[in-house]
Amino acid sequence: MESLALLVSLIIIAMFISGITAILLTFRKTKALSNVTAKPLQRIITIFLGLISFIIGAQFVTQVNSMGGRVIGGFGITTALIAFYRVIKK
Repeated sequence: MESLALLVSLIIIAMFISGITAILLTFRKTKALSNVTAKPLQRIITIFLGLISFIIGAQFVTQVNSMGGRVIGGFGITTALIAFYRVIKK
């Protein structure tokens, strides 16, 4: 049972870190000379991290019966959607 709790903790931490990092990458300013390479790479990394957060969050929302699990999954989905919106808006 300890290994299962550790696994769930690692999954939740991965969701939190990837969602928050995806949002933080949307606030990063790039200089004019580095826009050619940095901006597309930044968008790809943001979308990848957002997808990780969204998929794990959706798993928690749909497969967990407790309210706490749904709130945690909702946080992952919300952070991913905010990151996607900010990437598309730019």
